[in-house]
Amino acid sequence: MIVAVIGGGKIGEAVARSIAKSQAVEKVFVTKRNITTLKSTLQSEEKKIFVLQDNKSAAKDSDLIIISVKAGDAKHVLADIAQFASGKIVISLMAAVSIRKLEASLPNSKIVRAMPNIAASIGEAITAYSLGSKVKEKKDVDEVQFILGSFGDYVEVPENLMDAVTALSGSGPAYIAVLIEAMVSAGLKVGIPRDIAFKLVTKTLTGTANLLSQKKSTMHPAELRDLVTTPAGTTIAGIYELEKGSLRTSVMNAVDAATAAAEKVAKKFEEAD
Repeated sequence: MIVAVIGGGKIGEAVARSIAKSQAVEKVFVTKRNITTLKSTLQSEEKKIFVLQDNKSAAKDSDLIIISVKAGDAKHVLADIAQFASGKIVISLMAAVSIRKLEASLPNSKIVRAMPNIAASIGEAITAYSLGSKVKEKKDVDEVQFILGSFGDYVEVPENLMDAVTALSGSGPAYIAVLIEAMVSAGLKVGIPRDIAFKLVTKTLTGTANLLSQKKSTMHPAELRDLVTTPAGTTIAGIYELEKGSLRTSVMNAVDAATAAAEKVAKKFEEAD
């Protein structure tokens, strides 16, 4: 299989690197306006990756196309590749651009709309995806899942949830980074050196997430909380302050605000010619 990644930004580069590691992939074309940096790193590190400036050439010579550009660039990118995307699966990683818009621009393509996050750079993304009207055959669905699975896990969702997904898991790494930063600062406040605090916090976070996400585990987060919370203990003292500071409400408000922002951008693109 030959894959074209149109747009070699942070996500596009991460996706290309992950896909290139698969034995089932023969070549990966990555396009970017300024290819100097990409060409010196990607091509030297990954022998299967070829960096180009021409979207048309990449789309023409590929079996499957991934679009990873900003939504503002959608119109001209879709026009560039339309002639060469006929009959091919096209996976859009663009926020705010609907399947309806994509299918209107690429009427003969099999459209998939997907939203990964920055953890794709280490093969640990969670990607939500929605299938377009022409992606019906099992082999096409399997191919989509193979590609998405190469840079992490995936889950199919109705398209009307994609703006909320963008706000929750697309923006999620930023929320987690703020939490980690706050906990490291807390460690400093109680006398723990920064490097030790950072390691304690990040490993606590990943360990907790892994514990809850194990397939054999059916533990609810509240159950885990109760397991480590004892009467008049240290944990309940900390939880009391978190609740007093409305952490839960702040997180919910953050995702709500980000969803509203995503919906606003999506509406703008939906109404555009």
